[in-house]
Amino acid sequence: MVEYKTARQQCSAIRESDGFTCGLRLATLFALLACAACGGSEPSEDNVRSTSSNTADSPELNFDSAQALNDLYTGTADSENLCAGFDGSKLRRSVPRVDKPPFLEPYRDPTFGAKVTRITDGVFGEVNKPAYSTMQAWNSDESLMILYRTGVEDGGHFLHDGHSYERIRYLDIFPSDIEDVFWSYKDPNSFYYISQDQEKKGYFLRANAVTGEEMLVLDTNQVCSAGNQATAGNDVQMHSHDDDIFGFRCPVTDDRSVAFTYQQSTGEVVTLDIGGNSGIDGDIAPMVAPSGERFLIPPVLLSENLTETNFDIDYAQSEHSSTGKAWNGEDAFFSTIFNGSPRGCDDETWRGVSHLTEFNLEQRTCRTILNQSDGWPPTLSGTHVSATGYKKPGWVAFSSIGTKDLHYLTSETLEGRSAPVFFSEIVLVNTHPEEPAVCRLAQHRSNGRGARNGGYDPYFSEPHVTLSPSGTRLLFGSDWYDSGTVDAYVVELPAYDPNP
Repeated sequence: MVEYKTARQQCSAIRESDGFTCGLRLATLFALLACAACGGSEPSEDNVRSTSSNTADSPELNFDSAQALNDLYTGTADSENLCAGFDGSKLRRSVPRVDKPPFLEPYRDPTFGAKVTRITDGVFGEVNKPAYSTMQAWNSDESLMILYRTGVEDGGHFLHDGHSYERIRYLDIFPSDIEDVFWSYKDPNSFYYISQDQEKKGYFLRANAVTGEEMLVLDTNQVCSAGNQATAGNDVQMHSHDDDIFGFRCPVTDDRSVAFTYQQSTGEVVTLDIGGNSGIDGDIAPMVAPSGERFLIPPVLLSENLTETNFDIDYAQSEHSSTGKAWNGEDAFFSTIFNGSPRGCDDETWRGVSHLTEFNLEQRTCRTILNQSDGWPPTLSGTHVSATGYKKPGWVAFSSIGTKDLHYLTSETLEGRSAPVFFSEIVLVNTHPEEPAVCRLAQHRSNGRGARNGGYDPYFSEPHVTLSPSGTRLLFGSDWYDSGTVDAYVVELPAYDPNP
């Protein structure tokens, strides 16, 4: 890697990469006089473009330099405003080239300043990442977490320490889908899954993550016809927040399924034929709202007994989304939107098209959070949403890739790396209508479905950011410039308490 040669070049590079005050960034490296050479104001997009030629001969940072340049944390510990101190601007930011960070050594993101740790150390061809952005990776008290591993012989789901991130053991489970593993909201040691192991195929089980003991909750073979494996897919969401109600489906034909819900407290199973001529998508299991009082098979909203409420959410077609709680604790459905809402999303100018849109399932409203009317960019490809921080209602995370724009990762100049807002970013949003906030936290540098190395399905290169229950940590995967290895990373916000 090429190192910067002068203090002026160092300052200019920092201004171009993230726009934060130069003096703070270089406090541990240079005298204040050296930093005064470049000033401390936040650059405009034009400034970012015009000054990048000053460092065209040194556009890369080795990891040690990147860590030193960001020695001071930009965030402020605030359990209410998790965004305190982070970039919420609409300015383009360059994506500086940085070596893959060392295993388990926290670093400061070179652009946005968040504290990030690479928590796995995979070999070439190996994948370690969250199962999906809609599924909670941490248990209820965040003392344990589950990561999915593939690309190697001993793949599968692995239990990790939720704070040190140390791998504890392989979980001897064979779920119906890699995403069909549900941490309990009430018991930190328990999780649920539907097995497709030959000896217990179709069993919906509660497992103890610590002891490995399992208990049969429901034999789904009593609901599904012979040979049809029950699943929570294909757009898997979590269950009700009281651990009582779950949603599944049994595929029947290519376009037909039997949807069913299960209530633990009563043992009641309710079924509904979907797909075919039913007018309800047959490929998606009923998404359980946090309250357990309603279900969603987008765009159709269903009541507890799976009867239609004669209401469709104002949703054009399935996009990457996540069920969760709105800022006021009501049931909500958060989604990235590329296609305008059929009824215009409450007369919103862009008809609901937005990086993040909220559908309140109780008030039956549609509201854009990050749309072009407010100066945000068009929705980027490869955006995934996570509303799994159930202890912080209204806070939602998303990761964006921008697969068609991957040249911003490979350009030889900093000018060429001045990327669109949210490109290759990990973002946290407070969706409260009166107290909105955006935290641009880190750049993940993953190629997503544009990955070509490693031999694994490029799908596994997608970050699939996952918000922790407390909302103070964000887990994501990255192939780090298509390195051929996908590792898991954790953003720790200042409000995160490792000793709760």
